[in-house]
Amino acid sequence: MDSNIEPRDKLSHERPVRETINYMIGGLIAWGLIGWGLDLLLDTRWLLFVGALLGALAGFNLARYHQRRRSRESTTKS
Repeated sequence: MDSNIEPRDKLSHERPVRETINYMIGGLIAWGLIGWGLDLLLDTRWLLFVGALLGALAGFNLARYHQRRRSRESTTKS
């Protein structure tokens, strides 16, 4: 057996963490850019930060929703 391959149970708990971080970073970037664009259009300085914060929160909530849905589907199949 190859020693570089990690056991499945060790990798299974890392996936939700990585998924949550990816969703949060994606939301932060997407809504941060939207906030930045609105800042340029409306000549403000605070919409970038509001957009980035809302994006990170929305990404976290979306990741949690997907995790809960996936766990419900796996329990009903078993």
